[in-house]
Amino acid sequence: MSAAHRADKLTIEQLCRKYDNEDAHTRHVTTLALRLFGATRRRLKLPAADRAILKAASRLHDIAYSVNASAHRETGASIVLREGLGGYSDSDRNLIAAVMLLHSGAVPALRRHRLIRRLPDPQRALRLGALLRVSDGLDYGHQQDAAVKSVEFGAEAIRVTVRSSRFPYNIERADQKSDLWWSVFPLGIELIPATGGRDADPALLRRGLHVLEAARRLLSLQFKTVLINADGAMKGKSPRPLHDIRVAIRRTRAVLRAFRGPLAGTSAEKISRVLKRLNRTLGPPRDADVLVVFLTNDDVQRQFAEEPGWAAFVRRQICRQRQQLRVVRRHLAERKIAALKLEMGRLLRLELPRLAKTAPSVPLEKLARRHLRRRLNRTRDLARLRHSKSSDDLHRLRITLRRARYLGEFFSPVLGATIGELTERIHDAERSLARIHDADVGLQRLLSGGLKPPRSLVSLLKQRRREHLAKLDKAWRRLNHPAFQRAVRRRLRV
Repeated sequence: MSAAHRADKLTIEQLCRKYDNEDAHTRHVTTLALRLFGATRRRLKLPAADRAILKAASRLHDIAYSVNASAHRETGASIVLREGLGGYSDSDRNLIAAVMLLHSGAVPALRRHRLIRRLPDPQRALRLGALLRVSDGLDYGHQQDAAVKSVEFGAEAIRVTVRSSRFPYNIERADQKSDLWWSVFPLGIELIPATGGRDADPALLRRGLHVLEAARRLLSLQFKTVLINADGAMKGKSPRPLHDIRVAIRRTRAVLRAFRGPLAGTSAEKISRVLKRLNRTLGPPRDADVLVVFLTNDDVQRQFAEEPGWAAFVRRQICRQRQQLRVVRRHLAERKIAALKLEMGRLLRLELPRLAKTAPSVPLEKLARRHLRRRLNRTRDLARLRHSKSSDDLHRLRITLRRARYLGEFFSPVLGATIGELTERIHDAERSLARIHDADVGLQRLLSGGLKPPRSLVSLLKQRRREHLAKLDKAWRRLNHPAFQRAVRRRLRV
């Protein structure tokens, strides 16, 4: 192909503009991919000419998300094949499209894809695709926070040390996507979280940031936490993934509430309703986990192991936990959350960037002050519930405190150290209320479980409840210290 003919085609940057590409993400993935390529090229025997191919494929790998999000791999490859690529030959274009195709999806099926099989050297595409897959995984949270700090060569694998200050799950996701790497290179890859030290300015939000970009960052961080933990929650080997999912869903909804005004007219409200239903469904399985963890901890086992019927009682609770695990598997299966995943992807990667181009931005600090002030006022209105004997009242107060804490955590980088301190003090009070709630739920389940629990176990839960009520009283006095509350009011004053 002549140079003149190649010049007639759109360049990489022109294609990105034409298809509303998520440039921040693909540029960062490109940086990571080229860093890995440069550090490993000689040991992996990759030709220097492959750098340009990898660079193009990395920049373009998500180009079709605005056209067909659910099939953006195949659609993106088709765009490059159909429209060509200025500055690249036809054979290079075919190779770039094939590498783009490999950035996600099941490796066995991708190996058999006709676009890969038709290449003169399919292995070349697979090797570059392996680099792209890992690099794309390192920005799974779409926060552009991952950085390759060092690359070392071992006998069987390359050790890559990565710092990911905002979204540590990037490393886990990249490790999952290293499957192709291990199958095509003589040396595998091990991704190691960096320890010690800290990169400059790891804060997610900062003053002056567009409110829609702030919303995108917060939402992406929380929703990707849901997705990365889904597999672990369905396996049920540890209660932690389900706990992290429920926390991330609550945080996601807190962001949607705080940014309701700027997000008006988007799919945000619909997403919030779906997440609310999902979290309610996952509540009983989480309660079952909490109870079983309590019943099987070493201290409780030593205290009650000799009680008549204790072993049968614990087995019954474990059986209930397993029954609830089926609920988790049913509602977190890929086919169940695929629609939610697609809807959130559209909001984060299409609706918000497009809206940000035209919508005037409310000052982020002003929005943060307004919503946190409103949430704290709500907390003060419900302060009387602290003295209630009703479990429901205490749980209602806990939810209100938790929502205030989330806003404090989100916005403390914007509002300052006083709000960071406020968040910690709220958390102390909320943590005590959480333990009281766990004791109340545990008592309710124990007393309605068919098998009569040991009296001493019921007494132990009641005693722990009283202990946490005392801790709540202490945390509440610290939170509402007059001098501290005056400082908070000054910081939130318009």
